[in-house]
Amino acid sequence: MRHGRGTDGQSTVEYAVVLFVFLSLVVALGALWHAGRDGRLLNLAIDAASHVLGAGDALVHAEDVLLF
Repeated sequence: MRHGRGTDGQSTVEYAVVLFVFLSLVVALGALWHAGRDGRLLNLAIDAASHVLGAGDALVHAEDVLLF
């Protein structure tokens, strides 16, 4: 018995989309885990912070934050 037109395979497509999203999240979390374990994530954070705060003008940065 057919319930409606164009609904054949809808649950299969939904399952495939959800599975793809779940596997993408697992892979992304695995990549972050390995980057954190190896210390690369910490080095990237330190490098980014040194570029932002490395100018030595802490007063200028504090003023920017407070005026925001």
